Amino acid sequence: MALPELAPAELEAVADAPLTAPVIGGYSAVSWLQAQARLGPVFSTTALGEPCVVVTGSEANRTLWRSPDDWSYRDTDAGTFFCRQMGEDHVSALDGEPHRRLRKLILPAFGIGAMQRDLATAVTVLDQGVRRAVEEGSQSRDLYGFLTRLLARVLTRTQVKSAPADALLERLCAFEEDFIFGQQIPLPDQDRWFARPEYLALKRDAFDYFRSVATARAEGERAEDSLQLLLDRPPPAGAPPLTPSEQAEAVYLLSVAGVGNIANLVCPLVYSLQDTQWPQRLREELEAADLADPEVLRSLSVLPALQRETERLFAPAPIIPKRATRDVELLGQPVDAGALVMHLHTLWQFDPQHFDAPLEFRPERWLADAPIKPNAFGGGKHLCLGMGVTRVLLPLVVAALYRYAEPRALETPVQVPLDPAFTPSPVTTRMVTRLDTRR
Repeated sequence: MALPELAPAELEAVADAPLTAPVIGGYSAVSWLQAQARLGPVFSTTALGEPCVVVTGSEANRTLWRSPDDWSYRDTDAGTFFCRQMGEDHVSALDGEPHRRLRKLILPAFGIGAMQRDLATAVTVLDQGVRRAVEEGSQSRDLYGFLTRLLARVLTRTQVKSAPADALLERLCAFEEDFIFGQQIPLPDQDRWFARPEYLALKRDAFDYFRSVATARAEGERAEDSLQLLLDRPPPAGAPPLTPSEQAEAVYLLSVAGVGNIANLVCPLVYSLQDTQWPQRLREELEAADLADPEVLRSLSVLPALQRETERLFAPAPIIPKRATRDVELLGQPVDAGALVMHLHTLWQFDPQHFDAPLEFRPERWLADAPIKPNAFGGGKHLCLGMGVTRVLLPLVVAALYRYAEPRALETPVQVPLDPAFTPSPVTTRMVTRLDTRR
């Protein structure tokens, strides 16, 4: 039995779209939904660069996440990218038992509870960063770059209890941007991208820092932070503890990995809030709120509504690639062993069967009793490690921006080449913004 097939011409290709437009893999979410309505939740296409199986819908999500051993993440271009750049032992390059072992060792350091251990410091760093920017005047700035540096400062101060100098922090963020966005381009071009002398220097400086933090802990230095939590935690029965290489990569994951994804959520949120009543409603809610108290955070309504609508509409990674490890039947359709699967795990969030006016930014939908919650982070054994980090830091960043500033986007958030002289260049986010003094 052959899979239903989608001709590439049936998808609406979208080029140079602002980050506020619902686009998945370079095609409009609407055209993907139309394909799903006609062909069902499992179909084949060649629209994503090579023949692949597209899997969509909330039922498909649950089915895939319940059967992790049927799917390999390592045997995709993304898995190859992490193997080449971060080594065979990196968590995103592993499948099966090696992946389960490493996840068990490091996952407790990335949960919401671990992130909330030092909420007071996180709030202070964010507040000081925004207030300092406001005091510098209303000159325009790239909000994405400003946020990545500010978030990295929070993470290094709270999760690994380190305080890198501003110049080093800048290089850590530049490394993360060059590294993580490098996976956007084809594998043969990645070899040239990552051979650039400027990237090699960034990577050397970044890993000198990651290793120095890990080595200090191995030599007896201690701190009350997430890094110490995972170093002190005994390994699962029969499993070896973290190796020195894995410890250094844990410092990377805790201190700078994912700051761009959080900034990629905040930029379209700030743009969408302009000329609405939401900033005022948010400020009223935050007026006397102690955000360093988790109980206070849980009692809010407007801030969580903004977070949920942002997560629903602007997920930074709406496609998760994987390969079938064996012949499987997925929702009544055959998927052959070795087939490339493009899992559109967030497409259901644009479906009018689940949400009214799904392509519009409407935080008010979350002020009612919504039976389903958005999920930008995947699920199952490969649930994104950054979920807890994002769900704690994103509302705190938004709160700091609107408590102490009047953010004004001077343009829509767009993607621009990281290096215009390199072809094809990975792209990064830019949104020119003023952080004016609150009126």
